[in-house]
Amino acid sequence: MSSLEYPCIRYLEAHPHEDQGKTYVILRDPAQISEQMLVVTPEFLGLLPLFDGRHSLLDIQADLSKRFGRIFLSEELKQIIERLDEAHFLESDGFREYHARLRGDFAAATIRSPHHAGSAYPREAADLFDTISAFYLHPEGAGAPQANTGRLVRALVAPHIDLRSGGPTYTHAYRALAEGPPPDLFVIMGTGHMGLPQMFSISPKDFETPLGVSPSDPEFLDRLKARFGEPLFAEDLSHRHEHTIEFQLVFLHHLFRLAPPRILPILCSFSYADLQPDSTSPHPKWFTRFVEAFKAVQRETGRRVCFIASVDFAHIGPRYGDSLQPDDTLIEDVKRKDRQMLELILASDPQAFFGYIASEQDERRICGFPALYTMLHLLDGEKGKLLSHSHTVMDPTGSFVTYASAVFE
Repeated sequence: MSSLEYPCIRYLEAHPHEDQGKTYVILRDPAQISEQMLVVTPEFLGLLPLFDGRHSLLDIQADLSKRFGRIFLSEELKQIIERLDEAHFLESDGFREYHARLRGDFAAATIRSPHHAGSAYPREAADLFDTISAFYLHPEGAGAPQANTGRLVRALVAPHIDLRSGGPTYTHAYRALAEGPPPDLFVIMGTGHMGLPQMFSISPKDFETPLGVSPSDPEFLDRLKARFGEPLFAEDLSHRHEHTIEFQLVFLHHLFRLAPPRILPILCSFSYADLQPDSTSPHPKWFTRFVEAFKAVQRETGRRVCFIASVDFAHIGPRYGDSLQPDDTLIEDVKRKDRQMLELILASDPQAFFGYIASEQDERRICGFPALYTMLHLLDGEKGKLLSHSHTVMDPTGSFVTYASAVFE
């Protein structure tokens, strides 16, 4: 039986799009396994629940004939199926072959190339350097770094929002870093937006930006693998398109362009619900094992580590599933709640931070919870200081995202 006889659509994102007074919907793969997009009508979007792997082609054809009030030809349905499959939007033999080839090619590569160069930021090194430099001098930027203070930065909190929106806010964290001595290793903890079955994913690759290549730390990686095992490295493909680590490297390479720093890139993905004490999930034990293994390896290697939590905070508005229309009053209320939450983070109190997220039931969709919660467990109780707190309105609906920069010394 063909894998398309009972077509099953993959998880997709759907975004409204206006063109010449008409409304369309853009379909895309949030995992970016497929980098294609399809523009469809809202009516077509309503058909996709039929592609659930339980309806046969005949079932779908009969349903479509009822909906359209005419005989829906099998050739018409075949064209729809073929187009979805060509875009790798269906769970099919073709998609599985494509995915396996993609995974194999990425596994064979020793360097993770800059996925977002040329779209989220300039591709040419000189243009990128000038762009980052301008963020420091922006009215909302941190200003040029001053003389070395001698204080070792233990951790940073920095946004992972698009640089064109939040670039000046990033600079407050990186100015603090520039004014202290460099660490031996940057552990960049990004959000794994597409989920990870083992909560964490570490890539052993060197990471490249137009400004340089940051090498990995083979000794640290080998010791961590020996203590924790292969599962930490099983989802290397999740790093291929994820921007949360790449954006931090752009700023690191701007500061350390003559000698790009050694890094350990970790994607984190779990919710507060996964770690509830009464959870039947393996996540609480898995989390404890990870923290214990990491701390042991840090002691064994003697590395001076600087953690970077690449995080955004609240995501509010119709773009993110809310029915309300945001206004200035709501934005200020959300940012006030951010600051309440930040007090707990900056106090280096992971349990209080966890309690705050649980009490809200994460209704504000704090994108950075897993990276922040993990970082707070890996610190030695150092306290933090808020440097900048801002927001960006994302679209005409008024939907917005909040974010901040902070330093732990």
